[in-house]
Amino acid sequence: MSLLEDDLSCPVCTEVFREPLLLSCGHSFCRQCITDHWTASGSRSCPLCRQLSPQEPLSNLGLRNACESYLKERRSEKQQREEPKCHIHGEKIQLFCKIDEMAICSQCKRDAHRYHKTQTLQQSVRQRKEKLKAALRSAEKTLSSLNNSATQEAEVSGYIQFQTLQTQKMLKEEFKKLHQFLKKEEEGRIAALNREEQDKRGTIERIIQGRIRSLSDVIREVEEEMKDDDIDFLQNYTSMMSRIECALLEPMLCSESLIDVPKHLGNLKYKVWKNMKDVCPYCKYWTPSFFTPLTLSEAGIFPLVFLDPFALNPNTAPPCFSVSDDLTSVTSCVHPRDNPNPLYRNCMVLGNVGYGDGVHTFTIEVGNSRHWTVGVCLEPLSLVCGLKRDGDLYRLLTSQVMFKMKANPKAVRVKVEDYYDLWFQHWRKVSFFDGKTDYRIAEISRVPLGRRLLPFVIPGEGAGPLRVVPADVTLTHEQAEQKPSFIQRYRLGFYFVLVLLWFVFLYYYGDFDIYGDFFINK
Repeated sequence: MSLLEDDLSCPVCTEVFREPLLLSCGHSFCRQCITDHWTASGSRSCPLCRQLSPQEPLSNLGLRNACESYLKERRSEKQQREEPKCHIHGEKIQLFCKIDEMAICSQCKRDAHRYHKTQTLQQSVRQRKEKLKAALRSAEKTLSSLNNSATQEAEVSGYIQFQTLQTQKMLKEEFKKLHQFLKKEEEGRIAALNREEQDKRGTIERIIQGRIRSLSDVIREVEEEMKDDDIDFLQNYTSMMSRIECALLEPMLCSESLIDVPKHLGNLKYKVWKNMKDVCPYCKYWTPSFFTPLTLSEAGIFPLVFLDPFALNPNTAPPCFSVSDDLTSVTSCVHPRDNPNPLYRNCMVLGNVGYGDGVHTFTIEVGNSRHWTVGVCLEPLSLVCGLKRDGDLYRLLTSQVMFKMKANPKAVRVKVEDYYDLWFQHWRKVSFFDGKTDYRIAEISRVPLGRRLLPFVIPGEGAGPLRVVPADVTLTHEQAEQKPSFIQRYRLGFYFVLVLLWFVFLYYYGDFDIYGDFFINK
């Protein structure tokens, strides 16, 4: 150890000072060393002269700067002594290949990397450090935003509390309409709501704290790794950038962080009816499912399906829309609500259930409103299949063609069903009907399968409420017995006829040579 290093070393740990503190007696020690010594001894005495230090020690800035300069010079000397050499040619590494992302020597440039773009090692390090610094600034800005996100957290927590109070109020009003023996059910559902409120609050806090810890760790680790020598830094550059980008891509709060109001209020009496079949107004009814040929549908056997009536999800409503307490209607507001949803994502109100394969219908009462949009959209929101009315004109959201109707519908029924096209490809189509006359207004075909379709409604500005019509419970067995289409029933026979015609064509007009090649007779 040199004399200079001896003078710059802590008497306790014998290492170069790290955050040196100056005691009142004039001796200096590392911050961690003097803290551990005082904790172990139980007194604030100097480890060398045993003199007490009643005052808080001060940072020895001059000594710290001297230590940093010494360490920097020592690292520079070490790098000069241990210059990196090419493991193939043994020459000094001075270049960096931008194509292969690796440090190379001049001989590598002439051989394997002859046609690659290269730059000096120092220039490559400087450019990548600038990119890392920019990424770190973005990460630090996000970290600062998270540390100062008390306003958003308070807003979301306040809205959750508002939802809790409103939902609890509606739960009590609905339970008042039921018999006295439902008191136990009411208490159980309120307890579930309160548990969900606690879970949501805890989830929000864990998400915020988790992101703060994650970003703090990434920033600290990247800053430490940026101090490595050039070769190690370049080798770890991609990993450092990936960690920063992954940390910034972590999901923020979404509508799932709010109270799931439809779970508690959506069709409450229908849910209770599963245990009280004589009380709930909704009944079971026949719904034709989609059938392929040669199934039980040809024998007249149709399943009896239980469906939850369609309810609106207030967590998806923007501040300019007002959803009724019973979750069956939505109205456009002139002024935003007193307690707006802080986590809404779309300018539409979605339903609480999605539709998969099969036949599904729901009806929206539009009344005399002249501006509205109803339909379904793929989950997650991508393809939107809807019918829009703008005054006296109508159009499908998938088309720009406008059209008029002789009689404006008071209610619109939306039907989702499967079908096969002429090439026997399986699709879904969305049809729109007049809810009173069953007149088919328009339809959208070739809707992909495999993902659920969520109902949605959009009330126009100044328009009346759009109301979900309860499921019709008077459907008869004859109404439900809808036979498959002609193509569905006879597609196997159609395939057989095509193959037969092909063989007839070969028999009269074709032939094969001795090598098995086909040609047409002349």
